[in-house]
Amino acid sequence: MAASSNTAAVEVELTAPATMNPELLMAACHGWDTKLTSLLSSEEQDTASVVVVEIDRATAAASSQARAPSSSLLLQGVTSDGDSALHVVAAAGDGSGYLRSAEVIYGKARHLLEARNKGRSTPLHCAARVGNVEMLTLLVRLAGEERVATLLRMQNEVGETSLHEAIRAGDMRLVDVLMTADPCLARVPDGGAGASPLYLAVALRRYAIARDLHERDSQLSYSGPAGQNALHAAVLQSKGERNPYLFASLCGLNDTMVGHLSEMTELLLEWNNQLTKQQDEHGNTPLHFALSLESETHGMLPLYAVPVKKGKAIATLLNITEPPLELTRQLLEADAYSAFQPDRKGSFPIHIAASAGRLSSVIVLVTMFPGCAGLRDSDGRTFVHVAAKNKRHNIVAYACQTPALSTILNKQDSEGNTALHLAVEVGDWWIFACLFVKKQVDFNLPNKKKNTPLELSVNTIPTGLYCLLNSRILIQETLIAANATRAISRRDAGMDEYSSQSEAENEEKGSAIVSNSTQFLSVGLVLITTMAFGATFALPGGYIADDHTNGGTPTLARVKQFQGFMMANTLAFFCSSLAVLSLVFAGTPTVELPMRYMHYNISIWLSLNAVGSLAIAFAIAVYIMITPVAAKTSLAVIVVILSIGILHSPSVTEKFAVLLLVLCIRPGILPVLRSSISKVMLLMCWPLIVIFGWQEFSSRYQ
Repeated sequence: MAASSNTAAVEVELTAPATMNPELLMAACHGWDTKLTSLLSSEEQDTASVVVVEIDRATAAASSQARAPSSSLLLQGVTSDGDSALHVVAAAGDGSGYLRSAEVIYGKARHLLEARNKGRSTPLHCAARVGNVEMLTLLVRLAGEERVATLLRMQNEVGETSLHEAIRAGDMRLVDVLMTADPCLARVPDGGAGASPLYLAVALRRYAIARDLHERDSQLSYSGPAGQNALHAAVLQSKGERNPYLFASLCGLNDTMVGHLSEMTELLLEWNNQLTKQQDEHGNTPLHFALSLESETHGMLPLYAVPVKKGKAIATLLNITEPPLELTRQLLEADAYSAFQPDRKGSFPIHIAASAGRLSSVIVLVTMFPGCAGLRDSDGRTFVHVAAKNKRHNIVAYACQTPALSTILNKQDSEGNTALHLAVEVGDWWIFACLFVKKQVDFNLPNKKKNTPLELSVNTIPTGLYCLLNSRILIQETLIAANATRAISRRDAGMDEYSSQSEAENEEKGSAIVSNSTQFLSVGLVLITTMAFGATFALPGGYIADDHTNGGTPTLARVKQFQGFMMANTLAFFCSSLAVLSLVFAGTPTVELPMRYMHYNISIWLSLNAVGSLAIAFAIAVYIMITPVAAKTSLAVIVVILSIGILHSPSVTEKFAVLLLVLCIRPGILPVLRSSISKVMLLMCWPLIVIFGWQEFSSRYQ
């Protein structure tokens, strides 16, 4: 046992790396070649203390020779990252002191030129990583012609050579040193083992380096990680190549050569047009990558609260470049068959374009290859299904507006769902409206579960309280108005199947929604009531002096429009006060839930009437005060006031307008007029009738 323990101790002693001497580390970090020489010289003169241990001398000698073929024990120490003294000097600097220090270390321990740290990097990796051109040149010269190729092709733990580090540093001089020493270095790694130097140059937009690599070796490797190639990387970077003069400057070309300049994608296709056929480990070709570039629009209104979805880029005002349309055309012209190449999940390029919202690419695909439109993925879905599922309104709108694509609008996927089914399922009102107005779209088709779009709408809306303009509510309202059919079954047969929550839980949830909503609504109503009350005693035009007839009464009391102002202000106060009382009932938990729902709806209706009446009162007051002296200004102010509601809530107004348009197109105008919409419009506009009706009545019969 004792002998065994001693042997194990010796093995640890021989294999465990020693910690680098702090004096040596300081000298290497600062390039103090004189200090470094002094340390190594004093080590040779000193007699090192040796612990005598009885071991097998042959084994120890062999291990020692394999580990450190150097006479310097001081240079056998490493840092905590496994860097030798030569690693430290190579990464520390590029001055004359550092170069002499490297020569001193190499003279004492030649094997350190091939030594690796914990990341499997050599000193050449370290020098190239920080851009030390002179240091890299020295290390290459020290390697000698007999072993320079072997040394330069050594890869670190991620499969990268020193050329990768030079490309990442973006210094053409580093690349020149390495490629001059080994003209075939750009072929490493080969066979799809990792990212090639060309792939890395393209991915980092080092276009000048990429051109230089190909000029030096036309047989270089195009491979990338996960089965990709350089063209996969190029198509994703093409958004940054919109300015040819910028691209020319990056490539070191003058202005006269800009006309002959090609984008990196075009160059790669010229160098090797077989790159378009290569699929990565997921089956994606470069065309799949190009079509996956999302084209998000920001819209006209500023976003103060930016919605973020994990894994998806935000739509920002700074997104001034769009994915180039020519990119898709280039790839298709280079390899037309790639349009019909699916990935591992069965998605064709047109499905990828529809999923990403790339309308321009969908148009190119459908125009160049009309057969693409009918292609189905592994779920049996066309590109219209995919667009509806991913809420890509522009793609669905294009399909509905293109007569040649009308035949695929009713196609059913492997589950029997049409695009209309999926629009109902995801609850997208705009996509549903696009499909619904097309008379070729059948809204009564059942899927394999016997669910029609209406049945799907009824069963997918969770129990709760919803706004009238909620997209799912509008979809169901429209289907019911169009007399859409449901499944042929008892109407109460599926209630238990789709009711996952108990009645008590549903009531608790509904109660919480009403309670939270009444808190915010009550604040606004109180403000409206206060404003209407204050306006009653601060009338436009002031009051008649007390020493005149009818003193203390409003000066403009006999003006026709003043009567309308008083009625509008009274209705604002009246409706807001009643709305507050209704909110009291709606927000009281002791009141049963159906009554709370009723009072909550009443309070919203009265609130809208109060806001409308207050706006009319303000407009009339401006008209009375300003029209006699500035009629145009008065008209402009009134238009601005009355348009605030429309401009402040465009989505609400637009939704309601689209609802009326959809219903008039599909069910017809007469059914819409016979429906409850006319009653709703009357209930919303009654303050106008009362205000201006009273204005006319009082002016005639006062």
